[in-house]
Amino acid sequence: MPLRIVIHKQMTRTDIVLARLFSRLAETLNDNLIAVESFDGWDGSNVRIVVRVKSDEVVEKIFDIIERVEREAGTPGIIIPDIVTQDELGALP
Repeated sequence: MPLRIVIHKQMTRTDIVLARLFSRLAETLNDNLIAVESFDGWDGSNVRIVVRVKSDEVVEKIFDIIERVEREAGTPGIIIPDIVTQDELGALP
């Protein structure tokens, strides 16, 4: 499956943390992970994580990974996720 990472503006600290987050999520969630993208959510969320199956266990794993990545980067609280399934989101481009 092709992978494309695009930075539209100057790279920020959040972009670097997001790249690390993607790597860790891919290692843990494998084929359950569909997409990780930065965005401005109406609820203050700044990262959308799209999964095939969203269970309590999957959500807990995602939050654990976010916490570890933020701690390692020295940026606690920088990631505010919106975790959705493809069905909840609609069709992805």
